[in-house]
Amino acid sequence: MLRHAYSFFWFAVATNWIAPVFIAFVLIATGCRPNRTDLDTDHVVRQVWEMDDVAFGDIVQFENVFWEPDDTISLRRMIIDDNLVNGRDVLEIGTGTGLLAIVCLQNGADSVLATDVNPAAIANAKYNAAMLETEKNLQLRLVPKSSQGAFDVLRSDEAFDVILSNPPWEDGTIHEDLDHAFYDPGFALMDSLLQGLPKRLRPGGRCLVVYGNVSAIKRLREQSTARGIGFKILDERSLDDLEENFLPGMLIELTPKPLDAETDR
Repeated sequence: MLRHAYSFFWFAVATNWIAPVFIAFVLIATGCRPNRTDLDTDHVVRQVWEMDDVAFGDIVQFENVFWEPDDTISLRRMIIDDNLVNGRDVLEIGTGTGLLAIVCLQNGADSVLATDVNPAAIANAKYNAAMLETEKNLQLRLVPKSSQGAFDVLRSDEAFDVILSNPPWEDGTIHEDLDHAFYDPGFALMDSLLQGLPKRLRPGGRCLVVYGNVSAIKRLREQSTARGIGFKILDERSLDDLEENFLPGMLIELTPKPLDAETDR
């Protein structure tokens, strides 16, 4: 079967059908039935990544979906080595290719709800989860462009044990879907995360975010302090020693005060 799959692949290359056919090839070669109508196979595959942190296969990146695995190295280490998500319900804000969501599910998370404002990212995460057999406890939700707060697609009663995000780092203007991975206009996403965190994080839960921009981290610290939210950098590096944009990203833990009647919104 694999021989036929590879022959089909090279025929697709020769005839310039590679855009969606490469996805079909991966489906066949990995043993996943290509007649699944719930997977979007119309996206161009930009590249395929072999990741040591991912079991059972590789991560496929669709065109127009952000990918920079060095952003979340320290966060993935916590998930894998420190049982961060084992037996817990997880929310990931801005899933991209689905890498973090998949790592969580492969390391004992009871459930993962992953969101993104980019339709290609939702399709990409769903595809990767299917290939890596991590679909069972994964839910994906597309954030409407008319309402892009961190928790806008959640039901009023939904809360989580762990909240994770590798959000955009800079204030800027959105021109196309991929820009959402780089720009947070007016830092509205950051502010909505801080505003809603006391309600969305269960008692004893953990919120971990990753930023690779000095100015954004300083703003996050200022806004966290103003809202009474604990801010802790889980990194040995000093902001004063880093360039404005840097890799790997810096892992930060946000700890809200217990929710009470005055802060419940």
